[in-house]
Amino acid sequence: MGREERIGREANRAHAEVPGERDQLIAHWRKERALGRRGFIMRRGVLTWGLPAAILTILYKTVQEQGFVRSPHLTQSLAAAIVVALVVFPLCGWIFGRWLWDTGEARYRALTKDG
Repeated sequence: MGREERIGREANRAHAEVPGERDQLIAHWRKERALGRRGFIMRRGVLTWGLPAAILTILYKTVQEQGFVRSPHLTQSLAAAIVVALVVFPLCGWIFGRWLWDTGEARYRALTKDG
């Protein structure tokens, strides 16, 4: 059994008991699809997960190094942490968004295949 078949069966089994939920899932995913894959990945992965995680990491690193100060100083290690956070977390967000897209597409195909 392939990955898409397994996801589809799980989706059908999970939503078979709730009346109307299958139609709601299909309608919701059609709206997401209409906005496009790239936009979905950017919104759901990079902007919703990647950048907030990067900002929180930068804030944590700043407080860890300098404590709670009004005007933190940009040290070499803080600058390196900022660069790493602004590269790594959005990249991870893109990967997460891509996974969400692929999973949503597989679920949508499985739900619409049965008609």
